[in-house]
Amino acid sequence: MLIYLNREAREPWAGKTSIYSYIREQGEAIDGSLPDDEAYWAGSKLRWVAGGLDGSLGHHAAVSGELSDGARELVELLAKQSRKPSRRKRAVIYSKLMESNLIGQIDAVLEAVRKHPGMQPGPLFEEALWLAEHGAHRNVVKFGIALLGLYHNESVKELLLTLARHDEFTLYAVVAIRNGMEDSNDMLFELAQQVHGWGKIHIVERLEPSRQDIKDWLLRHGCQNSIMNEYLACICAQGGQLHEALSAAHVDDALFEGATDIVQALLSGGPAEDIDDYEHAPQVISDYLRLAREMASSAKHLSVVMDIQDFLSRDEETWAEREAAGWTEALRLSQLELCRSIAASAFWESRVIEAAESDGPDHGYGVHCARRLGIDIWDRLFAQLEADPLRYSHYSELMSTDDPERLRRLIRFAEEKLPLAQIAAGPAEELGMGPEYAAHRCLSSLLQNLGRHEGLGAGLIAAGLSSPVIPNRNLALAALEAWDIRFWGEALLERVRQLAAEEPDDSVKERIVKLMESRGI
Repeated sequence: MLIYLNREAREPWAGKTSIYSYIREQGEAIDGSLPDDEAYWAGSKLRWVAGGLDGSLGHHAAVSGELSDGARELVELLAKQSRKPSRRKRAVIYSKLMESNLIGQIDAVLEAVRKHPGMQPGPLFEEALWLAEHGAHRNVVKFGIALLGLYHNESVKELLLTLARHDEFTLYAVVAIRNGMEDSNDMLFELAQQVHGWGKIHIVERLEPSRQDIKDWLLRHGCQNSIMNEYLACICAQGGQLHEALSAAHVDDALFEGATDIVQALLSGGPAEDIDDYEHAPQVISDYLRLAREMASSAKHLSVVMDIQDFLSRDEETWAEREAAGWTEALRLSQLELCRSIAASAFWESRVIEAAESDGPDHGYGVHCARRLGIDIWDRLFAQLEADPLRYSHYSELMSTDDPERLRRLIRFAEEKLPLAQIAAGPAEELGMGPEYAAHRCLSSLLQNLGRHEGLGAGLIAAGLSSPVIPNRNLALAALEAWDIRFWGEALLERVRQLAAEEPDDSVKERIVKLMESRGI
């Protein structure tokens, strides 16, 4: 019995919940958590959203085709396990997978597995299935899924579909499904409607618009995700044939809403193809504005019309380059005038105010449109802040005023309502993520605007300099960099001297030294 217990203790999965069973038991309410979260993120200041690390590496980092020594060793261990399976070798493989992240080498590893002359396909499949089904650590499960992609895997469809519904594993499962199932595109379409973050991005990037219902879905729902719509906007516009759909005299509300998201993301640009990469941009913008003249009814719609107006108003040199893509001067000017006509309607004032006063996603659109239309909503926003002093975006919005009395009123409110004494707990190396740092984020919203108001908010700056959150200290220093030293006061001067001795972050410390030298301190 003692020997058995010792063997179990050496097995890193012993006594732990398998990730597959954890996801399956969550049903439809997958929340992004995993049973290995605490161990996986131990010692890390930043936790990535589910699938975020692999997604960012896959989209923004170079992928290596060379195998590391550790990867070669892993391939050899798999070959040995496939020839003569044992729990001891499985434990060694498992431990190596726990300690590594193979996203940068996964294709090369799989190719080495496929070509290895000593690899036994049948036992390897069983090993891959065991890792995916029983693994209690994410990297183990990912590798198991990836290995299953080397096989015809219809027999494990339920397993792959279950794991794919969690954004952390969608990429791996999607590749395995595409490689190993006859009806893979149908499976991807089904999955795309069940994930909302990085998983949705990975699926839509690989989904073939082979049927009209898929094209319709791409235009109405395909672009929206919880990461950045910009990743999928051009893909959905092209795959769903947005230019053809919007050319109709009338469209349904769902299509107009979906087109609104796509156009907004194309105009924003960012990590993927933008408006200048989309070959049908002139026609789509024209048709969208034609439809918006009758269908636009929300602050979001108006905000996108204003985004189009900004795009059309950019410098002349840019438009000379766009003429080859169909942007004639006559078309640009006519669409610019249509934007102005839509935005000038008296219809918008009440809609904009209603949106600005809301608590939902329309709030930001309402504030943006109010600013553009010259509608004064400062008192309305301040009343909302009085009801909830931790609405951090409101501080930034309210600080945008040039009225000194309003600024003083806001700063007095913040000094009374924010727990500045608790915030000023002393410098540390926190990034300020998570709900426990809500007040610190409010302070950041204030600090980032204090540089242009010399002498106002010295108490807020002092709290920022003593905050454990690095962005708080950086923003407080930025405000002091913008102020003449005459406005600092002795308390702030002493606090800067003290911080120079206490600061734990090297980059912030360097900034303090430069600030003191520039002020002759």
